[in-house]
Parts: sequence; structure tokens; C-alpha cells
Amino acid sequence: MFELTLHLDKQTQTLPVATGQRISELLQQYVPDFALPCAGNHTCGKCRVQASGALSPLSHAEQTLLSEADIASGIRLACDCTIEGNATVSVQTEQNTRIIAWYQTPPFEKTETGYGFAVDIGTTTVAVQLIERETGRILAERLAENAQRSYGADVISRIEACKTAGLSVLSDRIAAQIEQLAQECLQEAGISAVDESVVTGNATMLHIYEGLDPASLAVSPFAVQSYFGCFSRRTLAGAPVYLPRCIGAYVGADIVCAILAADLEHGGTQLLADIGTNGEMALFHANKLLCCATAAGPAFEGAGISAGMPAASGAIRTVSLQDGAVQYQTVQDAPAAGICGSGILDALAVLLETGEMDDSGYLELEDEDAEAWEIGTSGISITQKDIRQIQLAKSAICGGLLTLLDEEGMEPADIHRFVIAGGFGNTMNHASAAKIGLFPADLQEKTVFIGNGALGGAAMLLLNRSLREKTEQMAQQAEELSLSTSPAFMDYYIDCMAFDTF
Repeated sequence: MFELTLHLDKQTQTLPVATGQRISELLQQYVPDFALPCAGNHTCGKCRVQASGALSPLSHAEQTLLSEADIASGIRLACDCTIEGNATVSVQTEQNTRIIAWYQTPPFEKTETGYGFAVDIGTTTVAVQLIERETGRILAERLAENAQRSYGADVISRIEACKTAGLSVLSDRIAAQIEQLAQECLQEAGISAVDESVVTGNATMLHIYEGLDPASLAVSPFAVQSYFGCFSRRTLAGAPVYLPRCIGAYVGADIVCAILAADLEHGGTQLLADIGTNGEMALFHANKLLCCATAAGPAFEGAGISAGMPAASGAIRTVSLQDGAVQYQTVQDAPAAGICGSGILDALAVLLETGEMDDSGYLELEDEDAEAWEIGTSGISITQKDIRQIQLAKSAICGGLLTLLDEEGMEPADIHRFVIAGGFGNTMNHASAAKIGLFPADLQEKTVFIGNGALGGAAMLLLNRSLREKTEQMAQQAEELSLSTSPAFMDYYIDCMAFDTF
């Protein structure tokens, strides 16, 4: 056995380690907040730590994903570096990521009394609100990155982790995180107890929270262990927890809550897109609710992008062309440290405008020796590989929307209101989104942002119990369109690869 000296933010501890242990394995045990976006597959280059001492030689992945400056400063990839003797590792986890908790809901009757929690378990983030049920007043809230992020950035990675690390490990981790956030809310508000809570999320997150094996969600025919629409086996702050109903394996309770918050069943033909790690969509037309889901992946949230990061301090959030010069803004106006999803969309729109990227996504830089496009004077660059990652994600979203419309024989111009929910949707420039083909251009002037629709719908279910039966019936009657078997989707997906308006 050897010793590892771990510097975590401002704390230091000494840990026993065995020869050949990966740094990531130790961090999963001792630093649950440490993120492994690609689940340790040595492809994203995001699990960077500063390490020294008796370590394995640089791997091929490290030589590929790390710059010469990174290597010279002692940066290693936690997923691909093993400990061969006494060593030191330094980790920075404090990012203060901006997580969206605000939402808009239609007017509705508040029928309940006492206090409760509305909780949204997102694949990437978690939001907890303590609410006074008679008034709807938010007394306290806590927002955090999902504590399961050390097991991958997407639902497939989490499902695989349930096999390798154990379902109970991931289940207890998210439950403990929510409990801790809830207790912090109670302490802040000076309240000792709540009456009830509503916890929403996609089908995978709810399966894991409940301790139900999610393996069948990852393989055809995508069977679910439970559609929920019931009370949890768990409690939160000692009170019962209601879990809203899902529509299918990839159209979860989060989109059902967002449909409720968006008031999708009133006001003519409406289209909803909740854009995040999972792209979930719903079309309401002629008293029929048609839904689908597509694997957008975590590119819009910074994962898989060379300089990508969450919307934390220093993240480039907007990019524009002013008087021929590229300008940018960062979160909190801090020095540029990376780029988040909204900035990436803007950057690609600028590249199209300047002609430095064609509609196929190919970079045509003035400097033929350049391997990436630098955003102004930020020192942050967009690579060809980054563009391909966004290309795949945006094609999945736009292709899904067009497939829903095609199923009903409709065109984008037929939509009366286009509702976008989710943290990424809240911050993006919809003009840039339409310009690069994230959604059809005819929807641009009909776009409405409602914030965290999943959390808003959960709050509505907390404040009015009769809405639970309504959403359960809605979820049962909704039709789920399987994009994996849809020839129309495959055609649209290929067409939407182009960076162009549709």
C-alpha cells in the first residue's frame, strides 16, 4: 500500500492506495462531485487533475487530449492515470454552476395546506424547492449538479454504472443528495417538517431513485419497470413522496410536468421541446398528445466539447459579430475559462455569418495551418470535432420536431405556440438556434421560454392534488412515437445535419 495526498479545493487528506488504482476510482469514492462526463471511456478529456509522484506513463488518450502546456504543468486524466506509488493529486470542484430554477406556470387553484418540496432530478442537475402550499410562495431552494455525475453525463452511462458500481450505490447517492438539500432548505426557512413532496425526473432518474433496475430502458423494446404515478418507497424529510407518471422509457415524468406547466392543452396547436441531455418533445393537436424523445447528448451542456463547461463563472455565454469583430460575454464577466451551450450556438452562427464554416459544418479558416477557430481574444477555441458534436445534437432535436409534425401531416407554420423548457433553452439565443437549424425557422417568432418546466409542473402537483389524476390520465392517453424505428426521422436526421434554416 502507498499513500495518496489529495488536495480537494482548500482541504487536504491522506488516503491509502494500492498499486495500479486509477485516480478516477479513488475520486468516485472520496469526491462524489467529481465529474466523469464520458464515464471513464478516455474520450472527452474533461476529468483533468493535477498529479505528481509515482504515476503511470502518459497514455495515448492523454497525449491526444492534453496540450503540451497541460502536460508540462502536471495535468493528467483521472480516468486513464494509475498510481504506482506515493503520489499527490489536486482537484478543484467549486464551479458555482448556474442552474435554472425559475419557471412560468398558468393560473391554477391551490387546494393544499402546509409545506412541501418540489424536486426535479435532472440527468445533469438537481433542483429542490421548499414551498408554502396555500400561497405557492417559495421559502427556500437548493440547486446542485447531480451527485451521480461521476458515473457519466448521460442516462446510458448511468444505466451501465448501475451494472458495474451497483444500483444501490447510485440510488442511495441521489436520495442522500436530495435529503441533504431538503434539510438545508428547512433550516433556512426555520420549518421543522413538511406534509408531502413531489419528485419528478426522466424515467431513468426515477428508476434509479426508486432502486428499480433501469437496464431494460437501454435495450429494445425499452420496457419500463414502472410508469410511476404513485407514491415512492422513500420519504423526504420524513414525509411521503409522490412520483408523477411517465409516458414511456424516454418520455418521462419530467416532460409530463413540463406539459402541465406549459398549459399545452389550451391555446391551439402547440409544440413543446425540453432541451437538455435528453431531448423530449410533445405536440398537442386536435385533442391528441403525441410525444417523442431523442438522444441529444450532453454537448449543449458543455460535455464532449473541447473547451466546454457548464454555465459557471468564466463560461462564454454569448458570441456576436460587431463591426466585423468577434465579441463575447462570459458568466459573471469573469475571464474566459471555457464555453457553455448558449455560447456554442452563437459561435456557430457567427462562423456561418463570416463564411468560416460552410453549411456542412466544415471549417474554412483563413489561416490554413489553424486547427480551431478562436473566439475573439478569449483564448477559447472551437474545433472541427466540437462542431461535429453540436451537429449531431442539433440534428437530433430538429429531426425529432419535424418527425412529430410529419406524423400529423403538419408544417412548422401550422404551430401556434412553440414552448421551450429546460436550462439550456432558457439561456440560448433563439435567433442563433434557428440560424444553425436547431429548430425550424418558422417557429422562431412563436417561441416562448418557460424555464424549468419539470420543476414548475412538480410544484403545481404539490399545490393541487387533483392535477395528479389529470396528468396520470394525460400520460396514459398520450401516444409515444418511437424515433428509433421511424423512417421519417432517419431522413430528417440526415437532412438536419446541415447548418441551415429549415
